[in-house]
Amino acid sequence: MTPVSLIRCERYDQPELDQAVRRAVDLVGGISRFVKSGDRVLLKPNLLAARPPEKRVTTDPGVVRSVARMVLEAGARPFIADSPAIESFRKVAQITGMDRLAEELGIELREMARSTPVTHGGNGLFRKLELSADALEADVVINLPKLKTHSQMLLTLGVKNLFGTVVAQRKAEWHYMVGVNRDTFASLLVEIYKTVNPALTILDGVWGMEGHGPSNGRPRQLNLIGASGDAVALDVSVCNLLDISLSDFPLYRAARETGTGETDLKRIDFFGDEPGAFAVTDFDAPRLDSVSLLPNVFDWLAKRYLVSKPVQEKDTCAGCGQCAEICPAEAIQLGQRKINFDYDRCIRCYCCQEVCPRDAIQFKKGLVMRLLHRLGR
Repeated sequence: MTPVSLIRCERYDQPELDQAVRRAVDLVGGISRFVKSGDRVLLKPNLLAARPPEKRVTTDPGVVRSVARMVLEAGARPFIADSPAIESFRKVAQITGMDRLAEELGIELREMARSTPVTHGGNGLFRKLELSADALEADVVINLPKLKTHSQMLLTLGVKNLFGTVVAQRKAEWHYMVGVNRDTFASLLVEIYKTVNPALTILDGVWGMEGHGPSNGRPRQLNLIGASGDAVALDVSVCNLLDISLSDFPLYRAARETGTGETDLKRIDFFGDEPGAFAVTDFDAPRLDSVSLLPNVFDWLAKRYLVSKPVQEKDTCAGCGQCAEICPAEAIQLGQRKINFDYDRCIRCYCCQEVCPRDAIQFKKGLVMRLLHRLGR
């Protein structure tokens, strides 16, 4: 049986948060199970973009503070690191409050800027990866994800958070290589998870995000701190708490197919507060469609008419150009604050929507999504 702890925490007030995080970790073995004196410990939060904590785009600095203090008490050497998708790390660190936290605790804050190639055996789709040297060289990795929706992968939780160990623009390259197939991308995420191999995952779900995640959704109070040595088990558990069918969760399908982590809810032991106390029946999760609807020869037809496509909200667009910069397919041209999408080249990864700071990119539903909406699905 795989232990997962679920602890109720209603605020980011530090004493309450410290108590909740400590209890969550104690119930899955205690910090000494995962960290030894002298270890160099990477704390990997979600630092997707330069948004203040109250936007709920990034891991709250209070959660990182609680974990860092526990690691310091264990005699280890924590440092905070991530690789934002597009904005400068300095700006992201400042706006999210991570720079002040690191200074307060006297610990290192660094950008994941150096990649290391990794080759491994097995039957996985991705035998060669290039990941952050900071993640691969740390003695211990503690994964600190934010509970959020994701317009391409349904949810961003523990396993998806480790995509941040892909350095900078290489994220866009991987998006392009795997294309729009969500199951292929989920398989990549599983391979990254197995390679980074975090010892412990602690989920920030005190406030999460629903709707148009991972950066432009709506904050939602969920009162949850979760922890487990198995990020797959934690992700599957949270998906179930949100009343989302596991079969709709690409990460669940990829993990189950590869035998990674625990995907069977019956084989997960819950500790802490009753899981039912966190159950949500009205969580607004994205509806996913796919271009993999027809044979490849008809791919153009699926892209143009059947699946959802990104469109510009001209009134809110600031013309910053981040969408064009991040697009892995180079399918976006920007001129005079007007975005021109090349839908034949667009792979529907929705990276443009993910990084837009003004929520100026929405989705025009394709025929498939309009039909599912009409059928109430």
